[in-house]
Amino acid sequence: MEVIPPQRELKHSLSFVAKTLILGLVALLLLIPLLMVEGLVSSRQYEGRKATQEITSRWGGSQNILTPVLVVPYTPDVRNAQESALYLIPEEVSADAVLDIENRHRSIYEVAVYTAHVDLSGTWRAEEIRRALSEVKGTYDLSRAKVAFSTSDATGYRDIVRIKVNGKEYKMKNNPSLSSLTTCIDDNYGDLMEVNFPYLSDMDVTSAPLSADLPLSDDEEGALRDLSFSLRTDIAGSEHFGLLAVGVSAKSSIKGNWPDPSFRGKKLPDDYSITEGDFEARWSTFAEDNLIASEGQSTLLRNSHFVSLLRPVDNYAQTERSVKYGILVIALTLLSVYLVELTLRRRGGSINLLHYVLTGLSLVLFYTLLLSMSEVIGFGLAYLISAVMTIGLNTIYFRMILRETKKALLLGGIMTLLYLTIYVLMQLESYALLIGSLVLFVILAIVMYISAKTLRD
Repeated sequence: MEVIPPQRELKHSLSFVAKTLILGLVALLLLIPLLMVEGLVSSRQYEGRKATQEITSRWGGSQNILTPVLVVPYTPDVRNAQESALYLIPEEVSADAVLDIENRHRSIYEVAVYTAHVDLSGTWRAEEIRRALSEVKGTYDLSRAKVAFSTSDATGYRDIVRIKVNGKEYKMKNNPSLSSLTTCIDDNYGDLMEVNFPYLSDMDVTSAPLSADLPLSDDEEGALRDLSFSLRTDIAGSEHFGLLAVGVSAKSSIKGNWPDPSFRGKKLPDDYSITEGDFEARWSTFAEDNLIASEGQSTLLRNSHFVSLLRPVDNYAQTERSVKYGILVIALTLLSVYLVELTLRRRGGSINLLHYVLTGLSLVLFYTLLLSMSEVIGFGLAYLISAVMTIGLNTIYFRMILRETKKALLLGGIMTLLYLTIYVLMQLESYALLIGSLVLFVILAIVMYISAKTLRD
């Protein structure tokens, strides 16, 4: 057995420590191009959003439809009071929407757009209107009553909106004075905004209000009757669709041809079905009162139901997640190469620092390939092709510098295992942290064993 002199053993130990520190520094420096790639992903996401906005600005944005409400002008019994409005919701309301969904393209980007065939109906009960108005502290004017309807984006109106009340048809017109009916949907995420408001007139509900004059009376000349309405219209929109079905008793449904809907709002569907290419969902809600006065709390948000037309796979989000694992892939790959180098040193061989740098850069280039190809062919196939190209390139490179096919194939196999593990982790979502931690523990245990055995030998 060869006895290693103390000076030589010290020299080898210092060389090992120095090379390890240098490789650690190389891995950290490779974070710079990795961060540049992450910035490129964000830039492409921004370009995608711009393309989406160009389509939606011409077709119609996210739509949130408010079912008809009765608007009665009134003035509170206070000094210097200004005229306000009472909003009376129907006793019963039914809101049904069928979405015809298609994809529109802008360059390499696409967005889900739809035409919503909306069917609304309901009834205001005369006795409930009288009861609600009798509780108002102020003066009201039924002769100037209006029926109002609204949606988020006026671009989506495809025809003149008409409403039938007790069989008589009324043409609805734009009414800026009802600007209090403005949107409460966050169009970027399709989520409800948290709205705290003392007055209904301060609340954002929808931003394209329409109304029709509906003069009423409740005196000797004309007794107030039940008011039954129906409204059918087509509204174009994109990405998100919502119904604000406001009524003491409200039933609503949304269905469409989309495989991956996301149901949002204050209440999940009572029942729903999702098949390979279609979905249908139903809700039922109840309100405590049919009067929404400017001093009262609103029940509108409780009746909000939304459907977001999500993509089965968001290429940019998936690519961004994979980039976050980049430093792990780089570190483990360089570590594997270094462990192989330690076995070569016993025979006087070594790997040049330039080889490590080029290997690291090829690993960074993987993410650029992934980003560019996923925009065209989808994330899964792009990941496979990018991984095969990167692994193949490095396996050939290792064969050239190591001049040993077995060790080159071993390193190629390690890289294959790394990329496969990362892909599986990205698909797990909820269990990614748990599985990832266990995988790292196993990898560290293997590295500790191999390094201890190699250094001892």
